[in-house]
Amino acid sequence: ALQVGLAGAKSLAYAAGVPLYGVHHLAGHVAADTLEHGPLPTPCVVLIVSGGHTSLLYVRDLVREPILHLGDTLDDAAGECFDKVARVMGLSYPGGPAIDRAARDGDPRAVDFPRPLTRPGDDPYAFSFSGLKTAAARWVEKHRAQGVDLPVADGAAALQ
Repeated sequence: ALQVGLAGAKSLAYAAGVPLYGVHHLAGHVAADTLEHGPLPTPCVVLIVSGGHTSLLYVRDLVREPILHLGDTLDDAAGECFDKVARVMGLSYPGGPAIDRAARDGDPRAVDFPRPLTRPGDDPYAFSFSGLKTAAARWVEKHRAQGVDLPVADGAAALQ
């Protein structure tokens, strides 16, 4: 699929008589924000949270200098975690906004979900969401197995 996309981009650039520039797709995420919000303050730290990526980046100059990768997710991305937890809670897709809306009426202290990577030896810039996703899914399953109402707002608030 990547090669097909590249071939298509080369063809379009050739047909239009314009140059084709390769851009790392995470840099593309960062650059896309400038379309709506204007130039980034430099230097800055950027957190990209999507369905497929959770990355912490240090940006000195988006155009002239390479972006420094500070940390990434070690397993599931935050967006994947939120999408899957929202689905098991019966919320809409995409999960991030749905969980955010549900969390507004919840108590974040009502559910004690695990906080990953809190030990002294853990990478301070890494992310891990698989344990949180699993804990939230088990919490939902436990409530359903007991036949009690699922306090979605509290679960959503604790997840955030």
